[in-house]
Amino acid sequence: MNATPARPWRALATASWVGILFCQVAVAVTSRNIGKSAWWLGPESNPQFPLVWSIPFVVTLVALVATQRPRKFTVAIHAVCVVLLAAIATGDLSDSPGVAVLQYGVALIALLTTFVSLAARP
Repeated sequence: MNATPARPWRALATASWVGILFCQVAVAVTSRNIGKSAWWLGPESNPQFPLVWSIPFVVTLVALVATQRPRKFTVAIHAVCVVLLAAIATGDLSDSPGVAVLQYGVALIALLTTFVSLAARP
């Protein structure tokens, strides 16, 4: 048995996507605490359906799983996830621009992670 150790890019990308997941949780909690919930959370008095509020987390988990199982399309999956995170942030531009800026920051971190994965392609 010849076990291949995990490549350093995968460890870095994994840590980054886990960090992005924690950032998504921080955005959700912060937006609720300031009283301007993200569109995907909805107001505290009338929250969105759980499938809706799970969208940003599912997007991030898809990228994390793609990092763990690197294939030819891993970087493309990461890029699609970045675009989806930016699209999710766009939904908050009119009602809560501060929350949208936070989400765009998270999408930017995801974009940088994608560039690292592209540079160190599996």
